[in-house]
Formats: sequence, C-alpha cells, structure tokens
Amino acid sequence: MRGFWTVRAAACGIALLLTVTATHAAAAKQASDFPKAKVALVGGTFINDALLNSTGILKGSFRIKTRVGQSPVIWYCETEGVPFYYVHMHGEDHYVETWAALAQLGVREAIGGATAGGINRAMKLYDYVVPTDFIDMNISRPLAMPIEAYPDPDSIPIPRYVPAMDPLLQKILIEETRSAIRASHDYDDITLHEQGVVIQSRGGRFETAAEVRMMGEWGADLVTMSIGTEMTYARMMGINYAALVSISNPAEGVGAWEWETLKQVYPRINPLSLRIVLAAIPKIAAIPADQPRIGDALRFHPEMTSAPATDKNAATP
Repeated sequence: MRGFWTVRAAACGIALLLTVTATHAAAAKQASDFPKAKVALVGGTFINDALLNSTGILKGSFRIKTRVGQSPVIWYCETEGVPFYYVHMHGEDHYVETWAALAQLGVREAIGGATAGGINRAMKLYDYVVPTDFIDMNISRPLAMPIEAYPDPDSIPIPRYVPAMDPLLQKILIEETRSAIRASHDYDDITLHEQGVVIQSRGGRFETAAEVRMMGEWGADLVTMSIGTEMTYARMMGINYAALVSISNPAEGVGAWEWETLKQVYPRINPLSLRIVLAAIPKIAAIPADQPRIGDALRFHPEMTSAPATDKNAATP
C-alpha cells in the first residue's frame, strides 16, 4: 500500500503487479520511435496497474541507456492528444536510473504519488493529500543523484527544498482532484487536504506504533515509502514535481484497520487517481516553456569563493 514493498508485504491477494511481466516483454522499441514528451507520470500504489490495464493511452514502450545504467521500462502515452511518459511503480526499484532517464529525455514536469498511512487524524481513509513538504528516513537509496548522472561534472546542484514541490503543479493537482471528487456523490466521504508533511520510512515493513508517534511529534502528517526520494531526485535533475497521495489506512497506533480494508482501497482509488492525473496532464503540458519556475532558483549554490562578488553585466575596463 505505501510503496512497492508494502504492497508485497501486505499479501492482500490482489494481483496488482501481474502486468509488469507483460510490460517488460513489450519494451522493444527505441525512444526515437515516439514523439518527445515533456511531462512524465511516475506511478505508485495510488495507480497500481490502472494505467497498464487501460485502453488507447499506452502507445508503446522502450528503455534507454543513461549515464548511471539502463532505465526501467518507459511507456510513451497520450491523453487528449498530449504526449507523456509513464514509469511503473516508482521505476521498480530503479530510482536513480528513472530520474536520470527522464532528465535525459527532456522531461520538464512530473507527477508522482502513492498511498499512505494517515498520522494526522484529520486524514481519513480514502482522503487525498497533495503534500507540501517531506521528511526522508531513507537508508537504502542514495541520498543524492550520483555525479555521473549530470552532463557537466562541474555543475552539480545542491538543491533547496523550500518549497519542496512545485507550486504550479500542486495547484493543478488540487484543482483536478477537487473537481473529480465533487463530480459524484460516490466520493462525498473523500476530503482533499491541500497541504501536508509526508515522511518517507525505510520500507520493507509497516512502521511500529512507537515509530508513528515519533513521526507525529516530528511534524509528519502521513507516512509512505517513495515520495521523499522522488521529490529529492526530481529537484536535483531540474524536473518540476508534485505528488498525489491517498490515505489507505490509519498509521499504526492511530486507528484500527485490517487487511480486508486494503482490498477495498485499490479498486476504488486507483481508477479515480488515474482520472485525476490524466485530466491534469494537458494543463501541465500547457504551462509555457518560458514560465519562471520555483525550482530553477533553488538548485544551485552560489560559487563558493572568498573573492568579492562582481557584477557580470558591468563594462570591462
């Protein structure tokens, strides 16, 4: 539920990932066989296999060789005539290669997401959250993209994360989520939270109740397993990023839940999440290329020198 490994550990009996084998088998084309796309959707448990099982959206798939290794399978897709790339399940453990590949392909905008455990008691089952900040407890993935991922080894970013996600993408996700859940009384029980701090746990197991209490004291509202990595790597690669997260259960110690609870979550949330992001992609693609973006000013540290700053526009004597 909260990332690929939690889905496996949950053993819910739902065959969420069976189509991945077919995905790999179909990856026979080259990136050059498809039009360029500047938007990417990086899937997680908020979508699972909903897109892979859709019709008319996926046009073909490929892999590319990056400076840090072979990419995962990347699907070329279209919605309302707008091209975008899709990467399944956060890159299926190829986190570094995924973001290196998207940058190499010229991706400018990315949507990610997941399901999560609600730490904040206001965030109930099925609620959507568009996070605004993150805490990263990851210990198994690189804390930064490797130097080899950058075309210029002398120009490596040391990013800031205030704000942690792109405000324009957040606004679009909020608008489309609000529109989707208000379109039918079937979703009257779903609340949209327009901000929240997501904490990325180490993964491989559910958190303990004591850990969740600690996370809440740190200021976390919800816990998941991949969003922090994606926020980190996207900013490093110069890709604007925002995420859509759905609450799949109360975090341990916050409320009671059963495995049966999860069996109801994915069939309901995955198609709805897919509708939301497919509606958002054309609006994201329409953002002007020359639009100033918050991340552009947050990636690179000024030159570290004791020499006085100079005005580069000043006339040379």
